[in-house]
Amino acid sequence: MKVKKRISIDPQSLACVIKRSLVNGMILGLIAVVSTQCSVKPEDPGLCKLNCSQAIIGGNDLPLSIKMKTQPVSYTCPTTSAGQPLGDPLFVQFVIAEAYDSGGGNTSDRPVPNISIEPLINGARSDRPADNPNVEINGDVFTPARYKGIITPKDNWCSDACGVVTLEVAAVCPPAGEQGEVGIQVHTGALYSDLATFGLQTQSP
Repeated sequence: MKVKKRISIDPQSLACVIKRSLVNGMILGLIAVVSTQCSVKPEDPGLCKLNCSQAIIGGNDLPLSIKMKTQPVSYTCPTTSAGQPLGDPLFVQFVIAEAYDSGGGNTSDRPVPNISIEPLINGARSDRPADNPNVEINGDVFTPARYKGIITPKDNWCSDACGVVTLEVAAVCPPAGEQGEVGIQVHTGALYSDLATFGLQTQSP
């Protein structure tokens, strides 16, 4: 006949075991929470999101406007850079907005997101493959040629959540001792922006 042994546990030891289990559980829980929180990078609250996947062309029925947000500047190239791409790309921003009645007979502008645009560029632009993500290059032929030197990829050709269109263009320095210009304009449908004109000059030897 087997005799069952009664196991006695000291109350103080039992309390220590329970306390240890709770502490371990809290640590595991904290690790899980920290891991979850760190797996997603926090988003900048001031960031204007850009997603052109559902962008539309601005219709003529909307009272839209396209205005320059940044002003063009002039650049001076050293003699050694004559005929070479500018050190930094030309940077320009436009704001697409719609007019609305703000009361009291006053009209204000409200930024409009997700409006598709097409850039229009004139002037000498870079032919480096790295500066031409929007064209096919076959020797000296760029297709389509009108997109030559536009660094901003087509997937970003629309207004962001703040109604802003951002473009970068790779310009080329003029020959030594000469001056030139590069103009950047955008349009959506029949609506065109003003022309942002960047002045370029190269120092004489």
